[in-house]
Amino acid sequence: MWQAYFFILPIGLGILTLVVSLIFLFAYITSNDSATRLPAFNWFKRFIVAAFLLLSTGLFMTSKYFWGQ
Repeated sequence: MWQAYFFILPIGLGILTLVVSLIFLFAYITSNDSATRLPAFNWFKRFIVAAFLLLSTGLFMTSKYFWGQ
């Protein structure tokens, strides 16, 4: 049973990472200074890729655990 919690963990981390990426997207959209816009967009890209990887991994492991047996 503890494996189910381990498999769901990347989904939660992926959702948190997605929220952080949206915060950086908001910072990119609302910033008027180019010195702030470029780092915000770079961090947005990093976090959106990390969120996609975490969510994909978590959904794959969870679906394999619950529906693969």
